[in-house]
Amino acid sequence: MPILRITKEELKTKLDKKEDLVIIDVRAEDSYNTSSLKIKGAMRITLDELEKGIKNPPQGKEIITYCT
Repeated sequence: MPILRITKEELKTKLDKKEDLVIIDVRAEDSYNTSSLKIKGAMRITLDELEKGIKNPPQGKEIITYCT
């Protein structure tokens, strides 16, 4: 399955349209903890956890990850 990139504007459009998405924040712990900017409803999963695999990935939903 190919991994595609989208812009922040494309993500905003998807959110505004209330598309059925799963957003995963994979920022490093320091970046996450010190940031006041977080996407509402995003799941927090470390990159290590993501590399090991999501145990129960959501079916039929687009998964979007973001980091810094």
